[in-house]
Amino acid sequence: MLHSNVLLFSALFSAIFAQIIKVPINYWRNRIWDWKAVFQPRGMPSSHTALMVGLTTGCLFEYGWGDPYFAISFSITLIVMYDTAGVRRQSGQHAIVLNKLTSTLQNSRGNIGNKLKTSDIPLKEVLDHNPSEVVGGIFIGIITAIMLAM
Repeated sequence: MLHSNVLLFSALFSAIFAQIIKVPINYWRNRIWDWKAVFQPRGMPSSHTALMVGLTTGCLFEYGWGDPYFAISFSITLIVMYDTAGVRRQSGQHAIVLNKLTSTLQNSRGNIGNKLKTSDIPLKEVLDHNPSEVVGGIFIGIITAIMLAM
């Protein structure tokens, strides 16, 4: 089934390859083998971007520029890349500031934090991809789709 659906195979293989390649890239940057990176959604390259670019490039090869499938895939890919490098990164930065603010309020003399009924569970401080990691995902998606098209 999977081998007969070239678009699905291109998308999934791009994402899997992007996740696997994070381990040697992390080693090259930090000199530590971190096998957990395979299961983390952040880091170089962006697997979300690789997945969508693999799908979009596969649509381009399969149907061409003028096809609605390519147009839909391309549009969703742009949204995913914007969300990955923009919105989700900003929400991670907001979480850092809000956690510091909550901690400061809870440690203040009047214990304002308890009056505000702040949660004991801090917000998740995940800084998602920077633009270079998104570009890395673009390259992985394109290269993977080209290799599968051969």
